[in-house]
Amino acid sequence: MKWKVILFSIVTILFLVLFSFKMVLFLTPLSENQQQTVDYLHGKEKLNVPYEEDAVSHMMDVKKVFFYADVILYISLLIATGMFTYYKRRKIEFLKYGGWTTIVGLGSLLLFALLGFNTLFTWFHKIFFPQGNWQFASDSLLIQTFPINFFISISTKIFLLAFIFGIVFIVLSKYMKHDFYNKGN
Repeated sequence: MKWKVILFSIVTILFLVLFSFKMVLFLTPLSENQQQTVDYLHGKEKLNVPYEEDAVSHMMDVKKVFFYADVILYISLLIATGMFTYYKRRKIEFLKYGGWTTIVGLGSLLLFALLGFNTLFTWFHKIFFPQGNWQFASDSLLIQTFPINFFISISTKIFLLAFIFGIVFIVLSKYMKHDFYNKGN
């Protein structure tokens, strides 16, 4: 049964981070160029911002990452929902460990990000854009549209929101455990 808790915990952290990403991006006020670019990345329209050729190439790669992030989001939601529904007696344990995994994992990552965001940012890009088309001159339109402070702000919000969701999962597990025992089960 341990593997089910581990699987649920991994799926939970993936879901909560990606769901938080979607929520934060949706709720963050964006400039016209930022919004148009985000709409492009979500497949809603063509890329009409006059980025340089290498930036357009990078945006095409980012669009693929957005697509796969959506796929992982929906698959993780499906797996978590299926496990939560099928293994009804494990709900409390799933919520508790899913919440703790999220808090510990993201807390560690957030601490690392606060101590060295540029290093974390570089690793992220080396993993998801190994072809190397992610570095641009500081005066490029892409960097002007999405400066490093944008990424610091949005990343912090994503991690904090997912962290809060982790806390909510733990609180729910305690409430459900209390409710379970008070009903005499």
